[in-house]
This record gives sequence, structure tokens and C-alpha cells, in this order.
Amino acid sequence: MCLNLTNQIVNNYSMRIVLSSLIILSILSCGKESPVVTDPVISFTLTVTSGVGGSVSSPGGSYTQGKSTSVTATPDPEYVFVNWSNGSTDNPLSITVNSNQTVTANFEKRKYPLTVSITGSGTVSEEIISAGKSTTEYTSGSLIRLTANPLDEWVFIGWSGSVSSTENPIDLTVNESKSIEASFNLIETPSVQVYTNTIIVPTDNESTEDILRTFYDPSGVFSYSSNGSIYTFYPGVGNWSSGQGINTESVNEVSSQILKKEDDVWVFHENDLDASFWGMRNYEILENKVVIGDGNEIGDGQNNLWKGNAFMGEITDNGNILWTKINKPNEMGFFHGTCTGDINGDGLLDAGFTPGINSEGINIFLQNQDGSFYRDDDILNFDEGSSGYPFTIDFADLDNDGLDEIITADYGGGSIPDNNDHEIKIYKYDPTSEKFNIHFQINQPDIYDWGLGATSIKVHDFNNDGINDIAVCREDESRQGFELWKGIGGSKFEIMYSSPVLLFEQIQFREFSVFDANNDGNLDILLRPSHGEWFRSWENGLEIKLNHLIWLNDGSGQFDYYKEKELSFENINVYNLLPYIQNGNLHFVGTWWDENTSTPEITTVDVKVNF
Repeated sequence: MCLNLTNQIVNNYSMRIVLSSLIILSILSCGKESPVVTDPVISFTLTVTSGVGGSVSSPGGSYTQGKSTSVTATPDPEYVFVNWSNGSTDNPLSITVNSNQTVTANFEKRKYPLTVSITGSGTVSEEIISAGKSTTEYTSGSLIRLTANPLDEWVFIGWSGSVSSTENPIDLTVNESKSIEASFNLIETPSVQVYTNTIIVPTDNESTEDILRTFYDPSGVFSYSSNGSIYTFYPGVGNWSSGQGINTESVNEVSSQILKKEDDVWVFHENDLDASFWGMRNYEILENKVVIGDGNEIGDGQNNLWKGNAFMGEITDNGNILWTKINKPNEMGFFHGTCTGDINGDGLLDAGFTPGINSEGINIFLQNQDGSFYRDDDILNFDEGSSGYPFTIDFADLDNDGLDEIITADYGGGSIPDNNDHEIKIYKYDPTSEKFNIHFQINQPDIYDWGLGATSIKVHDFNNDGINDIAVCREDESRQGFELWKGIGGSKFEIMYSSPVLLFEQIQFREFSVFDANNDGNLDILLRPSHGEWFRSWENGLEIKLNHLIWLNDGSGQFDYYKEKELSFENINVYNLLPYIQNGNLHFVGTWWDENTSTPEITTVDVKVNF
């Protein structure tokens, strides 16, 4: 037991000696410096490429992390640098390499403007033969074909500028900015161009005499457009003359005829059986609706016996007109003055006529929702006054309040104007009394040196001041004229212009039309003639003259007939002419027939005016 204890003591002592030695060695080693460890070098690859149309200054290479380098993009001839694939537009481009990356330089073909101008009247079409176009510029090297297209009555004469040539079309390569001018000259054309056509009107429904008479009388003829075509309506004319011992019961009504324009000539279109007349006088067209009134004077010169019918028509897409008779059989009247408009604010077109039934005033017909009409003369507090019954009437919104006013003009007093001559009246709706009451009236007996009676009213802004004016056509048994009343606000007016008194031997006409005849932005007055040496002359052979039919507006509401050059044609007869506008040009349509004919053979005439 003593021996074992002695061994244990020796072993413990030995372990202590070992541990002490290890501790001493550890302390000694901590007193010496540790060895240095170096990080490895990191590199990245930069790849620089170029798209089509250029090159780059360096293809790139291997760069240590954080290294900066610069590359430049150089475009080839006829190319331009656009940007780098990383979105930068810098050139040169500075790149700091922190990763593997690829950068591409983008180029595009250079673009040049091609400016084409025009002298004269025509167009130039551009056709790309090769390459492309962006907005108004072509890519360099584009091959372009230019074609000059003259408008009517113009001729192409040549190119100038970057190209000098008379060839048409031309091909040119756009490799720089180019400017080219196409020149057109006006073809020498006559002042007027006349186109005639002979038609045979069917006699299934009317006699030859009735057809010829219809195409002779200028009263009530009107042109209209439908679905891109132009038509002219010739109202039927009964066999009568004023003062005969006859009446409307002993004279037949005559159906109407419609002509259609095809190319440059007029052809027969339709015999309108739904609109028959003895002697239609005035009409008014609003959009696709037309109102017409029979103004015949049948009955021994007693105007209380003069009577006819009134119609409203809807113009259809095929050029025909769907008619509704406005009056009842017991409401026939002397419907000389004719107009339409919405006077009760219900969105429907109403109609007005004067001197009306028994030639005693003004007849108002209001439209029902079903398209029929009922007479309501009481809506107008008519003031006969000392001027008697007016011969003309119109509805128009004079004060822009959304409701039409009623306008009338007197008939005049004959050879010596009196204080009641040359009068207009304005009736305005009064919601309190629910009637149209007199709002304004004015007389101007010294407008002419003759008392002329009003036959039609046209409401337009003739002096371009934003206020509606009133034009009145006037006549008596041997002379005519027209005047304009200037709107001064508040539905009030003052005289603005009066024409010279025109004798029937000089020119006789049936009212007038209003439109911009010469495209100067001003509304002009166009007479609708039937007789007079200023219209038809046999002095040096047959000559038809147009100058006194065209009264041009100078923009201030002052008028004069066209004087710049003679507008006439020879050896083609025409009984009457109706002005109309087609494609911005003034035209007249007329008819004529051989007085020895026994067949309904009609010569149609179309006259184009070249200002």
C-alpha cells in the first residue's frame, strides 16, 4: 500500500513538471512577431464592340478591379453615333471596371430633310423607292420618286432648286439636305366654260306644253346637294297668265321635274308627282328640308282669289324629295312670301307665308311631332299698319337667344315713294302674352327714287361683324332692286346699302341667291335672271352676259357688279339661269328649248365661271 502511494505522488509530480514546461514555452513564443498574409489580385474582362455603321477605339481587355478606361465611338461616313448599349450618350465613354461587362456602340444612318414647295396650284406625291423615311426626313441614300399632280386648269412646267428638270416624275437620291420646287401654270381658259346636253323628258304624266313651260319659268327653281351629287328642282307651271278669267279650279296643276348633274352636264332625273303647282314663287332650304309656296296669280287680277298650296320636303340620299302638304284644302292661299324656322322652340321646323289666305296677312303653320302642321295665326300679333300686307317674310334668330324672330317687309307704293315705303318690321316673342309682338320697325322711303315692293328676305352677316343683317329683294311692274339693312344689336337695324334701280329692259330677275361666289370670305348676291339686255343681247348676235348677275361684297356690306373682265358666251340660248356653288366654283344652270319643237326636248346648260 505504501509502494502504491509513492508511485502516485511521483506521477503527479511529473505531470506538474510537464505542464509548467508547456506554459513557459507558450509565454516565450508570444514574445515573437507573426508572419504577414497578402490578398490575391482580382481582374475583370471589359468587351467593347460596335454596331453597324461605325467602329470603337478599343476592343476592351482585362482590367483589375476598379480600373477606369475610356473608349471612343467613331461613325462611318453617312452614319451618326446614337448611344452605347448601357444607355449613355457620352462619347468618349469613361468606364470603371468592377465586373465583367460588354458595351456596344450604336450607330444609325444619317437623315436629311427633303423640302418640296409648290408654285401655282397642284400637289406633289412622294414615293419611297428604297430605304426609309422618318417624319419629314429621309435616311441617307434613300431613293425617292416625286410626281407633280396639277389641279384642274393647271399644268406642270418643271422642277427647280436641288433638281432642275421638266420630267415628271423624277427620281432622286437623298444624300444631303435638298429643297425642290414644283411649278404649275394656269392653263389659259375662257372666262366662262359652257356645257350643254339635250334631254328628252318623259311625257307619261304631263303634256309637252306643260313640260316646256316648266323649264321656261325661272320662279321657284332651286338647286340642292344630296349624297355628293347636285340636283335642280323645276316646279310645275300651270297654263295661265295674270288677269285671265280663270281660277285654280279650271287650270290644272303641273307636276315638277328634277335634273341631276353628271360630270359637267345636266340629265333628267325624276318627274316629281307629289309636288304639283300652278306657279311656285319662293322657297327656303334649311339643312335637308325645303319649304315652298305657290304664289300664282290666277283669278281676274283679284288677289283675294289667288290661292295655292304650300309644302315641306325632306331631301333624300337618292336626290328625291319626300313632300308633306302644309295647308289643308280650305287653307289654300297666295303663298308668295315663304319661310321656315323654329319659332316655338320645340326643335321642329315651322312655316310662314304671306300675303296668305285671302291675301289678308300672315299665316303661321306650326309643325306637330308626327310631321303634320296646324295653323296658328294668333301666335303673331300682326300689325297691318299703314303699309298693308307684306309680300315677304322670314324666320331668323336675330339676337342669338335660341328663338327665331319674325321679319317682314312691305310691298311699296309705286312711282312716287311715300313715307311708308321700304319698310321692315321685326316681331319678337313675348313669353307674357305668348305672342310675337312688334319689336322694331323702320322706313326708308328715299332708298330708291321709286317705290319698290319686297319679294324676298335673306338673313346673313354681310359685313362680318358677328351680327345678322337683312337683305331684301324688291320689284314693281317695270323695275327691281335690292337693299341691305345692317344689324346694330338688339334686333334693330339701319340701312347699309341699296342697289341702283334696275329696269326690266336692263335686267329682270326672280329674287336672288346668297353665297360666297369668288371665295374671298364675303357673302355675295347672285341674281336669278330671265330677261333684259344686260342678261341676253342680240345686238351682235346672241350673247348671254353674266356680269350684272354677280354682285360682289367688299366685306363691309357694300356691293358692285363684277367688272374685272367680261363674263359672257355666244350662240347658246338659255331662258333662265340659277346660280349655285360646286367645289368652290360659281356655276349657273339653265334650260332652253326650240320654240318650234313639238316634243319635250330640252337643252340643259351649265356655265362655270372662271374668276
